[in-house]
Formats: sequence, structure tokens, C-alpha cells
Amino acid sequence: MLSNSNILVIDDNIDIANIVKTSLEIDGFDVSMFNDPHLALEHFKKNLAKFSVVISDVRMPGINGPELVAIIKDLRPEIKVIFMTAFDMMDIKPEIENYDYEIAEIFQKPLSMKRLRKIVKELLNNVTVHEKI
Repeated sequence: MLSNSNILVIDDNIDIANIVKTSLEIDGFDVSMFNDPHLALEHFKKNLAKFSVVISDVRMPGINGPELVAIIKDLRPEIKVIFMTAFDMMDIKPEIENYDYEIAEIFQKPLSMKRLRKIVKELLNNVTVHEKI
């Protein structure tokens, strides 16, 4: 497998988080999953060098995905980011545009696990799939 295939998945919907985790683990990725963004951030801070990719829901209680990722990016600017959302892209775009960082992809729920796995593999193989929002 790839040298650093550790992924942090954050979604307040436990079913979606489990599907993403299980799907990525099938491909041999090491996935840490959290339903609470605050706990995910604590874990990330304790394991700064561990993760290569963060996959986060956009809207969560307590702290939203873009805000969470801004904190993560301050700690590790090179980390790759994928967002997922059940909301209309036009509704969430202003939330994401408030922050100035690159993201690899925004997935609309229900997720295409095949496409998500493909994007993650490309990111970990350093293939450029970034898009500036």
C-alpha cells in the first residue's frame, strides 16, 4: 500500500461515516472515524504527522467542516481535503468560500464510493486533482 495511507473521516451521521470508513478500508487504507468534530480535532492534534487526507462533512453540530478544516490546515497546510454534503452545492459554497484553502473535491450525498476511493488513491499517489473554491 501507499506509504502514508491514513485518513481522518468526520461525519455526524454515523451510518455515512461507517460506509466511508468500510469502503476505504477495503482498499487497504487506515481510517480513523469520528462523529464528533471536536473529538476528531483532538485526535488530529495528538497525531499531527499521521494523516494524509481529511474527509469531512460540511455541516455538523458544534463546528462545521470548513471551520474544522481551517484549524487542521493551520496545523498541517499540506493535508489533502475532501468535503461531503447532503445540502445543495449552491447553499454550502458560501460556507466554504469563507476560507482560503485548497480542497480536492466536494462530494454530494449519497456518495459514490467508487469515485471517492478513486480520488483518495489519486491524492495519495500525488496526482493533481485539486480545485480551488
